[in-house]
Amino acid sequence: MPKDIKHLVKDIEDILLQAGLNFDDGLLGGVGSGGAGYYDHVNDNIYGFNQSGPWNEEEFSKFYDNFSKDDFAEFRYEKEVSKENEDGINYDMVAQMVRPGIYAVGNDGYAQIHDNGDIQIFSIPSLYPEGGKGEILPAFKMDNSGNAVPQFSKDEMRTKLKDEKYYII
Repeated sequence: MPKDIKHLVKDIEDILLQAGLNFDDGLLGGVGSGGAGYYDHVNDNIYGFNQSGPWNEEEFSKFYDNFSKDDFAEFRYEKEVSKENEDGINYDMVAQMVRPGIYAVGNDGYAQIHDNGDIQIFSIPSLYPEGGKGEILPAFKMDNSGNAVPQFSKDEMRTKLKDEKYYII
């Protein structure tokens, strides 16, 4: 199972920043604006609120076995709406620099550039160690076709969540 598929997906973070997107508070916003805990509900379904238990193997299997592009936390910047809202994003610059497709945005997520000029940002689910001590690990990444790619085997991820008390964030 590939641990790093970044070489398969071109990184366009610099282009998006030049075009006016701001990721200072994370790809989808910071704490207090919906940016923290994108996947809290998934974690709660698997292991209870704040890992209080009990462990739910059925919910874990649903998460692991069925995670897809549609399950990534996301936000779509719509070119047509931006004209009315004056969001300051230069959609035309992005369209000139990259073709429609899926691209990496640093190490934290992906962007899909749509044929109509819309820009959709996806945040990856990560495994966060209890108490914040240790490395934050990606749970799933995305390939350039939009397929979710687990970064751990099912047994490895179960161990991280159940025994090592990582949270899905």
